[in-house]
Amino acid sequence: MLFNMEVFTDEQLEEIHEQTMNLLESRGIAIHHVPSKKLLTARGAVAGEGDIVKIPQSLMEENLKLAPNKFMIKARNRKNNIIIGEGKTALAPAGGPVFVHDYKGGRRKGTLHDVVDFFRLAQTSSHIGVVCAGILDPADVKEEHKYLVLMDRLIRNCDKPYIGFSAGESVARQCIEMARIAVNPDPGDCFVMGIVNTLSPMAWDERMLEAVWAYAQNRQPVVVACCSMAGFTSPTSLWATLVQNNAEILTGILIAQLVNPGTPVVYGNTSTITDMKTMNLCIGAPEYILLMTAAGQLACYYGVPFRSGGGLTDAKEVDIQAGIEAASNLFATFANKVDLVLHGMGILESFLTVSYEKWIWDEEIAGRIMRLFESISTMNREETVSLIGDTGPGGHYLDHPNTIDNFRKEFFTPVISDRTNWSAWQEKHRCSVKRAWEIWQERIKDFKAPELPDHVSKDLTEFLKDKGEIRSGDTPPLPCKHLVSR
Repeated sequence: MLFNMEVFTDEQLEEIHEQTMNLLESRGIAIHHVPSKKLLTARGAVAGEGDIVKIPQSLMEENLKLAPNKFMIKARNRKNNIIIGEGKTALAPAGGPVFVHDYKGGRRKGTLHDVVDFFRLAQTSSHIGVVCAGILDPADVKEEHKYLVLMDRLIRNCDKPYIGFSAGESVARQCIEMARIAVNPDPGDCFVMGIVNTLSPMAWDERMLEAVWAYAQNRQPVVVACCSMAGFTSPTSLWATLVQNNAEILTGILIAQLVNPGTPVVYGNTSTITDMKTMNLCIGAPEYILLMTAAGQLACYYGVPFRSGGGLTDAKEVDIQAGIEAASNLFATFANKVDLVLHGMGILESFLTVSYEKWIWDEEIAGRIMRLFESISTMNREETVSLIGDTGPGGHYLDHPNTIDNFRKEFFTPVISDRTNWSAWQEKHRCSVKRAWEIWQERIKDFKAPELPDHVSKDLTEFLKDKGEIRSGDTPPLPCKHLVSR
């Protein structure tokens, strides 16, 4: 399908850039991290009142040119390596929810069991290309070493490219080392990504900038993201929100380039509006798509890959609202050719909840949309006339070799959507959410972990012991067939 989404003209993009440069040069941005402040001022930025740093346009523009327009991230299984920035959308699942929702149990706090279940769904998904260690924040793992436990479980259940944690220098560096053990990269390889977020309005906090330094010093990709709330943490004017977002994101990219020139970066934006009645974040709002589209144009303007959201919704369960909002947002995601998608599958309740059944439905929605963008295969005149003419009036194509050879690639085949007649559907008498529940149960029950070499498993175990973080009784065991009790 030939489809192009744009919000701004080239002239408007240039104006957004100029206003961003003016904002940073005249008013500045708060940098709550001493090494970053020193680095910026040593390179020509001007220290203002408190933690404010005013950034010259020349400093910003000359360093933005250093960021590559694409990069490969290697996986533990080299067959799963992906290139970010070549025009193909890489989907990652949820990241950061604290609640889980499923058909049988409803909404509840997430556990380590759930984390592993979602890792297994990610590993068995034909749509997921990258997996985030923070797929869920489990309530039953001690906070001080949660990131180590989750990275360990991620590595043991997934051999696709990894996204590590970014909660400060120590966390980031240890995630990098665990990924290095697992992937065994060659010198210069990218093997784990870090996601850092701005502190809107117009600030960067210490922990995020520590993570920028850690990933950049190891020359690992940094996804520099903003998630402001128009009307609350950014202006109600979407134009002004974009200028503010752009200033925050570009500052993060600039610091990464100053730390280590040429560090791969991704321009990220999942900003949206605030519901002025409830003061809640609205990720299912149509304005989110407008902001995503504009941010994607800005990423293209700066020549770097783009990250945004996926099947986002404010719905509290898998209902019509969830379907409408997720389908709209996923369509816009693919139409905008987003390079990296976090929260691609399973999100409910404005990032707070991840749903097993919503995950399965998001996979189906993504499959439908991907089929749209594959467009229609062409045939030459001779093939077309022969195909139609050989069958002729009154015939059928059911047993034609062309049908047998091509229907699987020509036709999208749904997993959940019901295409049977009324009587067959009535006989089964099960709703689509229940069917989604059955599907994820089957996938987890049949899951076989990808092979992990013995020496890698041993090195990971030794790494965790050396950190003194994981002791007997600290984390709940994982029964082999725990899902049966659900």
